[in-house]
Order: sequence, then C-alpha cells, then structure tokens
Amino acid sequence: MYPKEFLENVIIPEFRDIVFRHPYLSFAMLSIGIEFLGKCMLTEKKTWEIKPENAFKKGTELLSSIDSNYSNVNLKELRNGFAHTLIPKKVLLSEVKHGTKHFDKDSSGKVVLVAEIFYRDFVIACQKILETEFGLEDKMNKDILKVGRLK
Repeated sequence: MYPKEFLENVIIPEFRDIVFRHPYLSFAMLSIGIEFLGKCMLTEKKTWEIKPENAFKKGTELLSSIDSNYSNVNLKELRNGFAHTLIPKKVLLSEVKHGTKHFDKDSSGKVVLVAEIFYRDFVIACQKILETEFGLEDKMNKDILKVGRLK
C-alpha cells in the first residue's frame, strides 16, 4: 500500500471511527497521525527514517496552515505527554456534545481541543497531502505497507 492509499483507506476512516466511538483515545491517535503527516510532507527526506520531533513539527505546521490557532496550542503535549500517559497536563480535551468551543481557554490558560473539530482539521491536512504531487523518487511513491496475506 502506498502512503496516499494508507491515508485514504486506513488513517481517515479508521481515525473517524475512533473519534466518534472513543473520543478521548482519539487524541492519542491524532497526535500520532500528525507525526505521520509531517513525515509525508518532509519531501527533502527520501526515506521514512525521519526524526520524530522533526516530523511532528512539520505536521503541526501543516495543521497551522489550516487554522493558525494551532500554532498557539502546545500540541507537543499530546505527542509527548498524552500519547504516553493518557493524561493531558497542558491542554483540555472535549467533545462537541459538551458544548465546549475548540481553542477556548480555561481560567488557567489551558486550551481546549474538541475531538470532532480536531479530526476535521486533521482530515483537511490529509487532503492537502493527497492533493500534493510528489516526485517519482519521493518516499510517497513507494510501497510502505503490506496488507493481507503474506506469501
């Protein structure tokens, strides 16, 4: 499976399922997904061997191009803290049904992320990658994942 197929057939639909069935856990998956998106967009790298922090930074830049408010959120907290411990310290996590607004702040200055809105913006970032033309030698034009039976 090629990276764009992986985005279309695995990441987008399976993350959607997680967001709407398990919103709290979706934040961990979305933070991992941001790193993958960053790896896709680091076109100067011809292999997938990219430092995770560089990939995550590139992925957050992509999200910030969709909504500049992301540049004011400590998304590293999701990658470094939440994805490892499932306990956020510097951001607040919510769902649409709670009526909280994406990017609102509480009295201590913590920013609220709303799972469904965060996922929507993540999908827009995926669409940007799907619309990007990559050079023939780019890692994006190479098989990365084998699915199904092994022969």
